[in-house]
Amino acid sequence: MIWIIALVLLIILGNLFWLLPSRAERHRMSLRNKAIKLGLSCREIKGASALPVGVDPTDGPWLEYSLPIEASDEMVAVSMEKSPEGIWSGSAGITRDWLTALPDSVVRVICRENTVAVLWNERGEKPDVKLICQFLNRLAESFKWL
Repeated sequence: MIWIIALVLLIILGNLFWLLPSRAERHRMSLRNKAIKLGLSCREIKGASALPVGVDPTDGPWLEYSLPIEASDEMVAVSMEKSPEGIWSGSAGITRDWLTALPDSVVRVICRENTVAVLWNERGEKPDVKLICQFLNRLAESFKWL
């Protein structure tokens, strides 16, 4: 009788453990929570058509970390993409020092009329989120003067 109860409990607990997030999912959640605490928005990008050319869509979930900025009619949408060789296309007034400070897995920088954002696959740690936040804040400040 005790064996039957123990077996039933193991089956129930096994199913509960199956529902828990994996270690990688918990890590990504902690990165997103850190970004939200720093004032960034996180949005998952689905579909290969929304990714830069040469980027493997299966290389993890691709997220856009964005920072809202004051909307401006003079603002021109700019998108800079990193090639698979690591070369950024166009700089749009952004110095190479700023771009090289970003984590290696960042593949796009986007400036829209109301947001500045980066696209990356969250291959990094919490300090990388802080670097992205600093970059986006610096970028937002530079666009205030346009």
